[in-house]
Amino acid sequence: MFGRGNWAIVGLVKESLEAFSINLADPGRMAAASQLAAAAVARVYDSDAMGINPFDAPRLDEEQELDIEQQAALARHAAVQQGAIENEAGAADALPAEILEGPGYGRTVETFRIHSELPWFGLWAVSNEKKNAQDLPSIKEQQSYVMLERPYKFLQPTDKRTVDDKALDATAVARTQVPVLLDFHEGRVYIESANKKQIQSVIASLNRLGAEILPVAWNYPVSDWTEAILNRLYERTQFRDEFNKRAEEAKRFNANEIEKLEDREMEGIVSKFFSMTELPNGISAGISGPARIRLTDAAPPVAVRNPAMATALLNLSDGTGIVTGALTLQESATVATKSGGERNIRRDIARFDLNDRINLTEVGAAMLRGFDMASHKKDILREIRETRQVPPIPQFWGGWLHQLSSAVRTMEESFREVLEVGGEEQAGIVPMKLSDTAALQTAALHTAARAAKA
Repeated sequence: MFGRGNWAIVGLVKESLEAFSINLADPGRMAAASQLAAAAVARVYDSDAMGINPFDAPRLDEEQELDIEQQAALARHAAVQQGAIENEAGAADALPAEILEGPGYGRTVETFRIHSELPWFGLWAVSNEKKNAQDLPSIKEQQSYVMLERPYKFLQPTDKRTVDDKALDATAVARTQVPVLLDFHEGRVYIESANKKQIQSVIASLNRLGAEILPVAWNYPVSDWTEAILNRLYERTQFRDEFNKRAEEAKRFNANEIEKLEDREMEGIVSKFFSMTELPNGISAGISGPARIRLTDAAPPVAVRNPAMATALLNLSDGTGIVTGALTLQESATVATKSGGERNIRRDIARFDLNDRINLTEVGAAMLRGFDMASHKKDILREIRETRQVPPIPQFWGGWLHQLSSAVRTMEESFREVLEVGGEEQAGIVPMKLSDTAALQTAALHTAARAAKA
């Protein structure tokens, strides 16, 4: 977090805050949902598991050591709570006090709350997956030579199973974790991941804790709207002469030979972007690489990163167009210089990739790919230098959530303006249609069935 990454956005039922808060204060339920329990499940049942830690303690589970019997008890408790195994009389309430009262997991509302007044929550979602610690085929080949004196490919099926079982000893639990932000005020959850399986596991974990999740998607009532935005912006681009001049210079000189412009603001524009357009709301939208440029309808798009090269390609004919690109939203500001004067600067509100992968329909998530808010980090560092005080961890998380949600709202409104979508039309990040939701539920059932068979 706090840098460039991929974020999945899903909807959140605001009214589920009460149930979510009640569950956060339930030690038995939180023990089952914790990373402490997920690690035990992975070891005891030799299966993948998802657990959570509080936002300010990403390795809290390591604060509590469990012996073999305690691991087994906690793993069973978690499996029963999650419906993975049949419940027996009293099994769900059989956790000993040394586990329930231990320091290895969060079990209060305050532990996960990142704002004292707003209903904002943060946590780490931790994936525990069984993976090969070494190259599995080579291990199988070695075992085959030693045990049966022949290559693995020449073994009978029963012998292969014997070798496979022996090779499984080389697997280990791989731990990965991502930040998750819940905003019950606005009704959205932000998950820093583009992994479908991981996102689905986070959604399942939040649902078990009472946070009702809704599938959403980016949608505008315009055909191929991501391409439409990029090309409409390019059609209205400012500084076209400056972009063309920089493209001509790039043809004749090496990058280090091109003389920088005295106007620092303009140099920042032509060196980073190949289009810059001011929107009616005062926000400027710049397009940069990585991008794909369509030269003709008959040829596949050309991938390009260099802005001068993109300008050159777009100038080849009237039929060229932008298929994908990185979009940066900026606002203008005036700052004081060391000499006592003033100068204009452009502050990045947000940067993200705009392409046809903007939705993960299978899990009901709207995506922010390649998302970054560089100015947010700079502002915090400037504040630390000026005040000589480091903000508390909740303030870091709360500030990021505030800026992230604000950036998304700016994106939604800016896209509306570019596409000329009326205020009465539903657009932006919206609930998925019934047909899409049905397909999502069917896919989830198939996923659950495959997991049960595994």
